[in-house]
Amino acid sequence: MTLAERLLSRGKQEGRQEGRQEGRQEGRLMVLELLLAKRFGQHVLDIRVQERLRRATPEQLDLWAERILDASRVEDVFVEG
Repeated sequence: MTLAERLLSRGKQEGRQEGRQEGRQEGRLMVLELLLAKRFGQHVLDIRVQERLRRATPEQLDLWAERILDASRVEDVFVEG
């Protein structure tokens, strides 16, 4: 395998990995939006909440999804600390 072929192969692998990570992030986001709407109503997904969800890390999305189970209000999901 030539150097060019190895570099091309490596670039393809890195691209696939990035695509999988983006796909998992998008999946987390979609599930969280679905859970928020189901638990608190579609109206909670205003532009402010949508932007917050889009800027969140995977860890934040997972934490917020767990909090939905016990939250009385949508604000309880996003509480800091």
